[in-house]
Amino acid sequence: MVSSPGKMQATFTSGELDVMLIDRTQLKYFSSGAKRMENVHIHPQGGFSVAGRMRHLSVVRDDAERMISFVNSDGKSFDLVIAAGLLSIWKDGAHFKDLQLPHSLQQISELNHVQSLDTLLLFHRNVPTRRIRQFADDDWRIEELAYENTPTWDYGAEYTNNKPAVWELEFVGLAATTVFQLVVSGQETRSMTYTSTAAAVNEIQSAILELSTIRDGIQVSSPGSNKISIKFSGEGNEGDGWAVSGTVINKADAAIVAYKTTVGVAPGEDIVSAERGWPGCGVFIQQRLIPGGLAKLPNVWMASVSGDYFNFDEDQDEANGAFVVPMDVPGGERIERIVEGRNVLVFTSEGEYWLSDREISKKKPPIHVKSSSHGCAAGVPIVENEGAAIFVHKDRGVISEFRYTDVEGNFVALPISLLAAHMFESIKDIALRKQRYSSDANLLAVVEDDGDLRFGHLLREQDVTAFTRIMGSRYKAVSCNGRNELVAIVEREVGGQARRSLEKFEPDLILDGAIQVQSAQPISVVGGLDVHEGAEVWALADGDVLGPFAVENNAITLPIEATEITVGRWTPPVVETLPPPRDIGPDVVLKRPARIHTVRISVVDTTSLAVSVCGKVYDVPLQHFGARVDLPELEQGFTGVIPLQGFTGYFDEPTVTITQVRPGRLTVRSITIEADL
Repeated sequence: MVSSPGKMQATFTSGELDVMLIDRTQLKYFSSGAKRMENVHIHPQGGFSVAGRMRHLSVVRDDAERMISFVNSDGKSFDLVIAAGLLSIWKDGAHFKDLQLPHSLQQISELNHVQSLDTLLLFHRNVPTRRIRQFADDDWRIEELAYENTPTWDYGAEYTNNKPAVWELEFVGLAATTVFQLVVSGQETRSMTYTSTAAAVNEIQSAILELSTIRDGIQVSSPGSNKISIKFSGEGNEGDGWAVSGTVINKADAAIVAYKTTVGVAPGEDIVSAERGWPGCGVFIQQRLIPGGLAKLPNVWMASVSGDYFNFDEDQDEANGAFVVPMDVPGGERIERIVEGRNVLVFTSEGEYWLSDREISKKKPPIHVKSSSHGCAAGVPIVENEGAAIFVHKDRGVISEFRYTDVEGNFVALPISLLAAHMFESIKDIALRKQRYSSDANLLAVVEDDGDLRFGHLLREQDVTAFTRIMGSRYKAVSCNGRNELVAIVEREVGGQARRSLEKFEPDLILDGAIQVQSAQPISVVGGLDVHEGAEVWALADGDVLGPFAVENNAITLPIEATEITVGRWTPPVVETLPPPRDIGPDVVLKRPARIHTVRISVVDTTSLAVSVCGKVYDVPLQHFGARVDLPELEQGFTGVIPLQGFTGYFDEPTVTITQVRPGRLTVRSITIEADL
C-alpha cells in the first residue's frame, strides 16, 4: 500500500481525557491526550512506557487501612501500617514492632498525623492524642500526649474556679490639687483630681465604669495609706486580660505606681479533655505545636509556647506565649488540616484560608484570609508539590492545588483533575513521589474507596498534568517513604480469599506482587508463592519471559531451569488513542465513517507489543533477521519504527490501541496514524 500523510502523536502529557472532551479537537490538550491509559508511565519529554509494578514485601493484617511514612532524625525511613487497634512498624519489608492503638476501624480513616524528628502525633477528635517516639530501630513507645497548662474555655456549664484579677495603685507625692489619669487595657479614663486616698476610691471606680470595656461588678478599695486596690470582679470582667497604669498630669515630682497582685483566672474548664474531646489535627510550625479542629470547638486552633511544644500556658504575655484562636466562620465549619507553606494554611470543611502574617505571635492577632470555598475532605492527606498544597475537595471527587499567585496577590485553588474528572468519585488517600531524575515528573498516587489507583504525572513548568489508571489489584492505602518510594497496602485474591500485602513500586519491574528467587544451582520448581495461591502468574527466568502458570500448593514448575527467577501477576498496559480529528475548516467538520489503514509505531528497547484497531488484538513480532538466539528475550529490546498496514473496517470513531499479550518492556516514542477520513 502506498504511504499517505498521517497524524503523529509524540506526546501524551495530558493523560487520559474525560469522554466529554472527545469532540473538543481545538482544545490544546486534545493533541497530547488519549481515550484510555492503563498501567503506563508518561514521559514529560514525550511518549510513554509500561508503568513500574510492585514488589511484594510482606503480608499484613486483613484490616490494614492506613499508611504513614516515618523518617527519623538519622534519615532512616520506616513504613507505619495502621489496622484497627494496631500500628505495625516496617522497614524494607522487615517487621520491627507492634504498638496498640485505641482507634476503631472507622476512626482510622479519619486520622491526621504530624511528625517532627523522632516524634509522631496521631490526632482524632474523639480519641486522646497519641504520641509515638522512636529510640532505636526496634524501640518504639506510644503514650497519650499530655497537654501541659491546658487553656480553659467557658463551655456554658456552671463554674466555680474563676478568680478576679487584682491591681494595686500606690500614690507617690500626690497633693490635694494633683490631677491624674488611669489607663485600663489601653483605654484612658477621664482626668481626676486627687484630694485624699479615701476620696479617690469612689472617683476611680466611677471613672473606670465609664469605660466601654468594663462591666459592672468591679470593686475599688483602699487597703492602706496612699494605696488603691482594683478588683476586676463581675460578669464580663473575668480573666487576666487587664493592664492598669497611672499618669500624673500637673505635678512633675509625683507618680502613680501600678502592679498586679492577683492573676485573674476566667471561669471554665480545660479546653480539651475526655469530656470535651480532643484536637482533630495539628502541625509543628515555628517551634510551636498548633493543634486545631477541637471536638466541641471545631473552628478553634491554639498555639503552644514557642520552643516548648506541649506547653500551652497562656499566662506568658510575650510574643512567644501560648494563645487560643477562634476563627470567625459560620456554624458547622470545622478545621480539617493546618499546613505549613509560604504562609500558614488552614483547610476547613467549607473553605481554604491563609494567615496574612507569616509570623505566629501572641502580640499579633492572626488574620485569616479566605481564598476559596471548596472544603477539604476529612482524613485525606494534603501533599506538597512544587510550592503548592494538593488537597481533595470535601465531596472527594476533585483534586486541586492551593497556590499563591503574584497576579492575584492571593492563594488560589485550581482543579488539576478537571480533564480526567471521570476517573475520580470517592478518593480516600493520596501520596506524592518526587521526581527521581531531571527528565521525570512528580507522581501523585490517588486511591479510591473501591480500591482503584490513579497516577497523576505532574510537572508544572512543562505544563504536564497527566492522569492514568493502574489496574490489576485493589489498593487500600499508599504513602511515599523517605527513600522516595511509593509503598502501598494491596488486596488480592489468595486461595479464594481476600488477603492484604505491603508492596512497593519499582520503576523497571513488569510483574505485580513480584517475588524474587535466587538459587546457586539451576532450578525449575519455584516455591514460596503462598501470596499467589490459586492465581495465574508469569515468571522471568534468567531474562526469559515464561508463562502463564497456575500456582498450586504455593509453587509452579518452569519448563526450563534457571538461577534468577521473578514470579508475579501481570496486567497488560492499554493506551487507546483519541479518534482522528475531522476538522476541514473553522468550526466545520466532516462526520462520516473512517478507516485507519496504517499505523506506524516508534518504539525504544521494546520486547513486547500488541496493536488493535477497533477490534482484534495483534501481537507484533519484534525479532528481526540476524538476531542472536543465545541471548534471553529481555536483553534483545527492539528500537525503531514498526509499520503496520492493511487494517480494514470503517468506524464512526476509529481508534488505535497499544497493548501487550505477554509481559515485557514497552516504550513508545510516537504513534502515526494514516486513515481514510
